[in-house]
Amino acid sequence: MRRLIRSSSQEAEVDITPLLDVVFILLIFFIVTATFLQETGIELVVPQDNAQENETRPPPTLILSVRTDGFVEIDGGRLIDPRSVAPVIEEFKAREPRGVVMVSAAPDAKAEVSVTVIDQARQAGVDPAIAIQRSSAR
Repeated sequence: MRRLIRSSSQEAEVDITPLLDVVFILLIFFIVTATFLQETGIELVVPQDNAQENETRPPPTLILSVRTDGFVEIDGGRLIDPRSVAPVIEEFKAREPRGVVMVSAAPDAKAEVSVTVIDQARQAGVDPAIAIQRSSAR
């Protein structure tokens, strides 16, 4: 017995409608889920606005100027040896605990003198602010 094979002129088609339905449902699910996710970041603490804090003065500053002759000028007045800066800074910090120490070097001052003054400040327990003046010849 022979079987007859019918050839159909129609090609088989796959219905992709259910696939599209599932894709759209997944898309909606991910969009909705993404809106509910908590984004992590740095927590920022904003200070309270107090009128008293806005009227505070800047902290007192001790300016140590390194001169070209190798001496250190304290607040535009007294001259001292660079190796004796630590006691002056300790005295200043005892008077003004919030005080800031700034080391200012002249353009032609020797770098080793500036480094000595910075080391003396660090020995006194202070991390100084450093200001270097540019020479006007450039």
